[in-house]
Amino acid sequence: MLAVPLMSLLLGTGARVSAARSASLVRNDHARAQGGDTAFAPEVVALGAKIFQGKAAGGLCFSCHGANAKGMKGLGSNLTDATWLHGDGSYAFIVSTVEKGIQKPKEGATPMPPKGGAPLTGDQIRAVAAYVYSLQQPARRPRSDRAGR
Repeated sequence: MLAVPLMSLLLGTGARVSAARSASLVRNDHARAQGGDTAFAPEVVALGAKIFQGKAAGGLCFSCHGANAKGMKGLGSNLTDATWLHGDGSYAFIVSTVEKGIQKPKEGATPMPPKGGAPLTGDQIRAVAAYVYSLQQPARRPRSDRAGR
């Protein structure tokens, strides 16, 4: 099946991670985040980073926010600091922003289209949100206690 090797490439870990396992990790992390636990699986954050940087799923985030997510003047804001222009910077806020976009930005003239203009799935949106959330949480480490799951 093509999805299994493709997901392994998307994750870039060299490990054989099935698409179903990856989707399961994203959904489990998303469900836990709804309850306040925002320690994400390293695979989820890694997939989000690849999408954000345009290396998977047609992600275009880097085009406006920069490959390092520090923003680009007039295009996209810095996502690595504690300043959030349109909300509170929570994981739920980031998911909503990626899903819906920002039509009238407070800084810059360029609106953010829904899904950043890419054909992202719900799981891919949640992975990008986990990655962006992790950028502003230096004290938090990606969740690694996944043995047996």
